[in-house]
Amino acid sequence: MPDTFSWAIRWPRFVTALAAGIALASAGTVLQRLVYNPLASPDILGISAGATFALIATSVFLGVNIFASGALIAFSGSMVVLALLLLLGRKNQFSPASMIMTGIAISALIESLVQFSLAKGTQDSYTIISWLAGSTYRVTADAALTLAFSVMLIFSLIVSVSRWLTLLSAGRQFAAARGLNVQRCSIILLCAVALLCALVTTTMGPVAFIGLLAPHIAVMLGAKQARAQLIVAALCGGLLMLIADWLGQILLFPMQIAAGTLVSIIGGGYFLILLIRGQKY
Repeated sequence: MPDTFSWAIRWPRFVTALAAGIALASAGTVLQRLVYNPLASPDILGISAGATFALIATSVFLGVNIFASGALIAFSGSMVVLALLLLLGRKNQFSPASMIMTGIAISALIESLVQFSLAKGTQDSYTIISWLAGSTYRVTADAALTLAFSVMLIFSLIVSVSRWLTLLSAGRQFAAARGLNVQRCSIILLCAVALLCALVTTTMGPVAFIGLLAPHIAVMLGAKQARAQLIVAALCGGLLMLIADWLGQILLFPMQIAAGTLVSIIGGGYFLILLIRGQKY
């Protein structure tokens, strides 16, 4: 059992990993149901990249410490990407393939900005590298509590309006026929997704594939209704992040591997399996 000193260091990381997993899993579930695409997730569609872009841009061009940047900056970046996705997606009837390609293109632009910032070779370059790994190492107790409280509040709101997701999953025309204001509800849910991504990215950096993995695992476990999928996916996402953070601390002890790095390895393998199965069937 950890002593008082060890617990004071570990509990912020524990809370951060759990809250981040819940946030990204919830965001992925909402996105997959809104765009009718089982491969949709905040990182694949570029929403997390929008938050990353905003934070790195303020660090490179305005000299703001990336760890001191607020969630509002990251939220603005996520919303800009969402607006682009909706604008371009409407022209193609929200085709899953076109939305994923748009997200990949946006992510590629973000990567070019990262390479530009790293090419400067300043102390900020090393700070950005450590932040991009998606680690809970630098998270303070106040930041962990803020993230946990904010995520639980937004998650509770999403679960309370899970009926919207149920109706929207059946089709926008069907939802409108049942009296649902489709446009307003979609915007509210997408704003919730952007805010969840912004909170996680601001606190521990970009984390990939949780938003893709957790909803699929929830369906495999039998949670196919909107409310059940949200809850089970959140539990799975939180557990995956906790396991990744724990493994990162013990695999190369006393050195550490960022939780975001381990999750990307697991998620990348799972994504390849999905592609292979899709080609096969």
